[in-house]
Amino acid sequence: MKKANKSIFVTLLLVVIAVGLLGVGSSFNGSATRAPDGTGVSEDPVPCINPILPIPAEYHIHPVLKIVADGKNIEVPMNIGLSLFGCERAVHTHDNTGTIHIEPNYYQAFTLGDFFWVWQKDFSKDKVLDYIRDAEHEIVMTVDGTASAEFENLVLKDNQQIIITYEAIKKLY
Repeated sequence: MKKANKSIFVTLLLVVIAVGLLGVGSSFNGSATRAPDGTGVSEDPVPCINPILPIPAEYHIHPVLKIVADGKNIEVPMNIGLSLFGCERAVHTHDNTGTIHIEPNYYQAFTLGDFFWVWQKDFSKDKVLDYIRDAEHEIVMTVDGTASAEFENLVLKDNQQIIITYEAIKKLY
């Protein structure tokens, strides 16, 4: 009986070590991955969470993102950046409320552009998802009720309320 318990313990220990090594190996920036638009290769700005290292409470923050296109709410899907058997990104979602979870193992500032990179969707002052700014439409972003021109460069902070709106330009006659 003792030999069986020891064998189970050794097996579990090896699994934990393997997962930890995989997590450590994927936790550092610089791993090459496909760019969000599917072209070329891009540097990885958002590390995977190492499941063995703790996530300091002060780095676990939750900004909220809302996207509105032509008056319709666009859902921010659940499980962006999460994988059952792979990399769990430090920037991710758990549900479709628009709450972005930022849970790195060490301090690193993340931007709204980083979140869209993980989501593999386009975002800039000229494009959000498949909506493109043109002569008839604009993209407006507010952060906590104040207009912001930071777009993809916005540094994410706890409890930020971010609203990105794609709408027809109001013409004054």
